[in-house]
Amino acid sequence: MIERRAFLMMAVAAGARAGARQPEAPRRGTSMYLAYTSFAVRLAQGRDLVRTSAAGFGPDVFRDLCTRFGAAGAQIDLSQLPADPAALPAIRDAFARAGVAVELSLPARVLESPAAYAQAVSVARALGVRCARVALLAGRRYETFATADAWGAFSAHWHETLIRMRPEFERHQLAIGIENHKDWCASELVALLRAVDSRYVGACVDFGNNLALLEPPDETIALLAPFAITTHLKDMAVRRTAEGFDLSEVPLGQGILPLGRYVERIRAARPEARLCLEMITRDPLSVPCRTDRYWTTFGPSPTRAERLERFEDAVLSQARADLPRVSGLSPEAQRAAEDDNVRACVTHARDVLHLERN
Repeated sequence: MIERRAFLMMAVAAGARAGARQPEAPRRGTSMYLAYTSFAVRLAQGRDLVRTSAAGFGPDVFRDLCTRFGAAGAQIDLSQLPADPAALPAIRDAFARAGVAVELSLPARVLESPAAYAQAVSVARALGVRCARVALLAGRRYETFATADAWGAFSAHWHETLIRMRPEFERHQLAIGIENHKDWCASELVALLRAVDSRYVGACVDFGNNLALLEPPDETIALLAPFAITTHLKDMAVRRTAEGFDLSEVPLGQGILPLGRYVERIRAARPEARLCLEMITRDPLSVPCRTDRYWTTFGPSPTRAERLERFEDAVLSQARADLPRVSGLSPEAQRAAEDDNVRACVTHARDVLHLERN
């Protein structure tokens, strides 16, 4: 009897430990989508086996995570999907049975030729996708471009390319949201979208990225909300450094952004645009805005001093003493931190921002 009791207690304890490794199901779901980058820890830990940017886990794992966290949809990267088109209908059906809608995240290269774009559209159609997010620059403007001419060539390339591709956008009618991905200032992205002049090309409005370009977040939202196709909903925190500041995503409601006001601005301007969480659990990003190198690609107006002063008032005045880090944590602790962050975001979105799932 004693041995049997001990065995049962060990079994219960083992089950509890196993359960603790899984994300806790929220009490109710949220209408938010989850971007695949909200699981950046899992993606990074998967790269030793699968050497692509987003294929650390496939669509089945991502779908299961969205279900556990109570998300209404998934913004899945093209590289997470199998190469065989015949596998896509089964993926679409599995997401539909789980009640998880799908958006796509596409690489910029698919917008450079009619053939590449048509192939991406065929994937979207097979998955039942209505829109896709694209980042035109993989890196950050102030790190990627060493000269103003280099940035100018990048900008000119995409103006010319997207205008040339406009007939394809009109033909295929897949809505594309170009993200402000620490590359385009909001006014620059608006100018690009107006030049393309297609109802199928708009913005993936990232709530926090343009802080890295010293852009007050009110300006980012005001300019980009009317063009929203989809979003990266996030909250941000900053810490002063000798060269500028560090920038971090933090759980919704724990940062400096007035999220309720921004959500209402997006909803009022573009009711059909989905609110998609991007909660990247990682070390802070360094923004060296007090170095000469940082300013290489920015124009003369407003001046460096004016931009810094405006950003000081709007953002750095709210700096905190420290920011969260994951380096140094065990792989298990990093995944636990990621789960805690996403769970906190879902709870805030549902209970404070009123993004409940119907």
